[in-house]
Amino acid sequence: MEEMNLQNMQELDELRTQMSQLRETLDQQRIVNDRVLRSSMKRRLSWIKRYIWLEIALVPVLLIFFAFLHHALGMSWWLYGLLAVMLVVDVTVDYRVNHIDDSQLMAGNLTDTARQLQRMKRLRAWAFAIELVPLMLWLLGLLYEFYRVAQTQSGWLQAFAQGAIFGTVIGCIIGLVVAVVIFVKMQRTNDDIIAQIDEIS
Repeated sequence: MEEMNLQNMQELDELRTQMSQLRETLDQQRIVNDRVLRSSMKRRLSWIKRYIWLEIALVPVLLIFFAFLHHALGMSWWLYGLLAVMLVVDVTVDYRVNHIDDSQLMAGNLTDTARQLQRMKRLRAWAFAIELVPLMLWLLGLLYEFYRVAQTQSGWLQAFAQGAIFGTVIGCIIGLVVAVVIFVKMQRTNDDIIAQIDEIS
């Protein structure tokens, strides 16, 4: 009887040891999975950060180009002012909406991170829809200005303005397609990361 009790005690101790080792292994696996997930999140969001910095870098280039264009063609400066405001507002909104601290990604609560990514998606969709309205108005103004120059000027200015009308229309179509593709890719990036967080949680 005592031998049986002793054997049972030894088996229980062995079971406890195995359970403890299993817990340690699971904890280590969880830590590894957490680190891998966070590194993956940071890597996947990095292209969005680079895209926003590219947008910011292009603002002065576009402003210089359109200043030259307005001066050369004698176009209305109110249109240039509207463009400058739109560009500054656009990159500011894009930066604010798409910004997430590396510290949040690497050490923050994953549930909070998922919530922030959901919010980012929602704000990005609103910003994309709202930004289209002033952009379309500006493009109509630009087309009108090119039309006015084509009607009132002669020589190379007239030919340039006529070509610019067609170029603007084609550029609008291509630009809209590219913008939609980038927007969808950004939203999908957020969805993938949120799915990963849900899976590990």
